[in-house]
Amino acid sequence: MTKKMENSIFTGLSNRIQNDLIEAIHKVMLNEMLKEIEQAKFVSIVVDETSDVSASSQLSTVLRYVTEDCVTKERFIGFSDVSADRSANALSEHVFKCIETWECGNKLIAQTYDGAATMVGQLNGLQAKSKSHDIVYCKEQIDKTRTVLENKLDNFSIFYDRLGGKYGIGAGIGIQRSKNITIDPQRHYRMLYNKIISTIVDQIKARYSSLEEFKFMELLNFNKVDEYCKQFPVDSLDSLRTTYGRFFDVIRLQSELNVMYSMKDFKKPSVSHLMSYINSSDLVEAMPELFNLCKLILTIPSTTASVEGSFSALSRIKTYQRNATRERRLSGLALMSIEKDLLQELMKREYSYENVIDIFAQKDRRIELIHK
Repeated sequence: MTKKMENSIFTGLSNRIQNDLIEAIHKVMLNEMLKEIEQAKFVSIVVDETSDVSASSQLSTVLRYVTEDCVTKERFIGFSDVSADRSANALSEHVFKCIETWECGNKLIAQTYDGAATMVGQLNGLQAKSKSHDIVYCKEQIDKTRTVLENKLDNFSIFYDRLGGKYGIGAGIGIQRSKNITIDPQRHYRMLYNKIISTIVDQIKARYSSLEEFKFMELLNFNKVDEYCKQFPVDSLDSLRTTYGRFFDVIRLQSELNVMYSMKDFKKPSVSHLMSYINSSDLVEAMPELFNLCKLILTIPSTTASVEGSFSALSRIKTYQRNATRERRLSGLALMSIEKDLLQELMKREYSYENVIDIFAQKDRRIELIHK
């Protein structure tokens, strides 16, 4: 398209023409993403908010899903200026509007919200890392951390002896408190130690209590396959039945899981590897419920890194446009920057150019671009 413009009277330098071209490309990219979402079994929505360089509050939205060819996608769908209203009601209205626009209400299985943009995903590869982070693994690490800390409550004497030997803490010294009361230093530090550990454990429990709703993810914990061969994880299956039972034939899934637990070929490093194995081995029709369980787990976001990564693009685009970018142009430029892999893929297809031209030609102009 650029070469054709260079060799013709049409230069594309007009601000209006540039905006219309950006909008046309933007629409073609969104249509391609809509096709992917229509074919996806499950969808989750991830939103985050930050202030841009012009002090406007921007809400960034990402949809996460697994494509037909078993690739986990996190697609940025746009920014929304929420400077006028940042309330919970405004946020919920935005989410409902996205669900309606993308026609994914019947397959929406999770929503993730975060208020701090502290990670830059696109620049250091964090987006790719976050997609490879299996949420089963994340939940397992949280449980391990909590267990380790709880066990530390019984190990104060060892901790105190090691620290005392290294730094001389409490060596023949009493702790002076009010009213001239002196207490044993070991007792004093034990109280502090237990209070600190207990506070951390309580905070972990409170922050991640909702993860109990995802107990069903233990069904695909490959570290427990040998244990599951002896005793099926009924509690985890009941968790799935309660939370997402409407999407599954639970009885058939249990049979498929028993087959998986008993065969070494199904023991894979991660859920994504298992899903790819089922797909490449032509086992989707034989084990459809297990295949869908893999898709469900991979669709649930473990972080909001992909959304937070979009803020780096927002800042670069806003700075480049000298804070004068209109909302309409911002969304188009941001999508092309953040989803450049999709843009490059579309550039390989001839019909994509035709689609852009068709949308561009439909705009109202002083000359007729479409022959009637």
